Amino acid sequence: MDNLARLVSTVSRRTFRAEGHVFAVTPERVGLAEGVRAAVAMAPMLIAALLLARPEVALGAVAAFWNCLCDPQGEKSDRLKTMGTFTVLGVVVLPLAAYLASWGYPASLATLFALVFLCGLTRSYNASLGPMPTQAGLIASLAVVIGIALARPWAGALELGGYFLIGSLWTMLFCVFLWPIPFRQSGNLTLATIFGRLEVMAGFLQERNSLPGTEIAGWEGFDTVHRRGVRMSIERGRALAALDTCNGSRLGAFIDAAGRIFSALIAFGHARRMSEVPMGARSRSLLQGLQQLLATLGAHALLDRPLPEAVVAQSKALLHQCAGQEDGEARALTFAMSAIVRLADGATAPVEAAAEAAAAAGQGSGGIAPLVWRHALRVAVATVLAFVIGTRLNVALAYWGALAAIIVTQPISANTWLRVLERASGSLIGGVIAAGLLATLAGPGAMVFAILPLAAAAIASRLVSYGLFVVFLCPMFMLISDFIHPAGGLIAARFVNEVIGAVVGVAASFLLWPERGSDALAAATSAAISANMKFASEALRQRSGSAATLDRLQREAGLASTRLEAARERMLLEGRWRSASLERLREVIVALRSVCGAAAVLEVLREGEPSASDRQRADGYEAMTAQLLQALASRTTWPVSAAQPAVAANDDLGQAIRSFATAVNAYASGQA
Repeated sequence: MDNLARLVSTVSRRTFRAEGHVFAVTPERVGLAEGVRAAVAMAPMLIAALLLARPEVALGAVAAFWNCLCDPQGEKSDRLKTMGTFTVLGVVVLPLAAYLASWGYPASLATLFALVFLCGLTRSYNASLGPMPTQAGLIASLAVVIGIALARPWAGALELGGYFLIGSLWTMLFCVFLWPIPFRQSGNLTLATIFGRLEVMAGFLQERNSLPGTEIAGWEGFDTVHRRGVRMSIERGRALAALDTCNGSRLGAFIDAAGRIFSALIAFGHARRMSEVPMGARSRSLLQGLQQLLATLGAHALLDRPLPEAVVAQSKALLHQCAGQEDGEARALTFAMSAIVRLADGATAPVEAAAEAAAAAGQGSGGIAPLVWRHALRVAVATVLAFVIGTRLNVALAYWGALAAIIVTQPISANTWLRVLERASGSLIGGVIAAGLLATLAGPGAMVFAILPLAAAAIASRLVSYGLFVVFLCPMFMLISDFIHPAGGLIAARFVNEVIGAVVGVAASFLLWPERGSDALAAATSAAISANMKFASEALRQRSGSAATLDRLQREAGLASTRLEAARERMLLEGRWRSASLERLREVIVALRSVCGAAAVLEVLREGEPSASDRQRADGYEAMTAQLLQALASRTTWPVSAAQPAVAANDDLGQAIRSFATAVNAYASGQA
């Protein structure tokens, strides 16, 4: 396990820049055991199809694979609900599509449109922290297309539904009850990722030894890329702790400690940026010691054993070296080392708040949101169009193009481009693998034994990267298709259908009721301003020891800034806004990160009660924030001096607030 933790920690150091993007790579989500379990779940149906010489029985193996894709992990009740929802949807739509498709081509098109649309209405599009388990509605819409391709009279359609039901029920029984996999491995790999990225963050600070103003681009990277990568990995860890009933408390304690170290590094970086002298030898030595501690933590399976004695001893030694030092850098490092030492006491962290947040994130607001029904309609149109193009051009296996259209079409057009690129690159590599297998496999038996490891690899990588997932999915799907319905020219058919699906998906995203990126950007801008300024105000108001409140507000501020960065980058990809406007927004984001950093310094270094002037400043910042948000909402132009803090202050936070107000004024003036 330690070797796997080291590997994941190493990979995560090189993939943190992808955080916040649709092509995010999350190496800590690799599920080796889940992959093996999925292959074992599929095996009985494939072997039965082979022994009975009834290839259509393999449809049960497809249902097993799809159920594993939908499996959200966590509590048995949640897993049964999600997998049961997919099973019910699939058992209804697949035989219904197969039966209605037997009525003729027009009936096939009408059925395809109606059922894909209805499946789309069951989907949701909440913000996520990276790749998530596939939703039941998406997979059910794929089952509709498979049903259309396997047109049968009523008895034959029911037979297909029966195979699907058997495969689904067996998978639920096997995965949920017979082979439940604990979260310990996922928790260990999550901690390896978090501490590995914290080490990278500390290493970045080691390299920043020049005077202020000489490395502006570097500090901006620290404020955006580095902080975004660590923040999102920490929040994924909190979501995992909320689901883990066995290890959640211990995992939560490590994640809380990582959050405090993160705050300390932000405070240290802010102090370095504001310093007028190069980093001293003592600070450099202490920071190097912290970096070594983080490297050690990232290389161990921390949930499997007590905290290594060497880590505890080194933390206490570094704390002793910091004793009596009152400068900001030493106090920030003291804050970090104290968090590590507390872990040695075996402290646990409550996960109720995280569980409530996870539950709230998964709940809808009641009714069908406009985004949901518009996208369901968009996907239904794209699916039918791709199927019509493929069939009219006499493309072999034309339903593959419809499947591709469903998968690549995203609510936001820029995300569709990125999904097409990921799918294209994955399909290219997967197609090469498939070509080699199809040319060398001797018969159906060999094909079955090739399908199973590919399925295991696909499930193991499903939450790591979509592109990597497609590398294994593509040859697996092609082999299963050839097993159920042998056909020639599979490689060419795959290529042509992928092109059709990609072109139709991109066109649908841009032309059919496109989501207004400017509205999403405006909402993300307001949310980021509100969250960061709330953290700054409360950092002034809260007395020392109010860690829980300030930690929550800092998390919200960091996530809001990350969502704003992602929204801005999507607008750049869509090319629908002037680059000058988005450049000014980038300056707002950098200024917000600076405000958050200055507030983190207050959280780390504050002692005693807040003063009356601090509370007055907090009130002034809240009033200024309200003015900024109102002006942004109404797209009003105002003089630059109109939205400045009412109470002037010359400390780091005061300077950061003034710079932020100036950046927002410049951005808003350009929008009016």
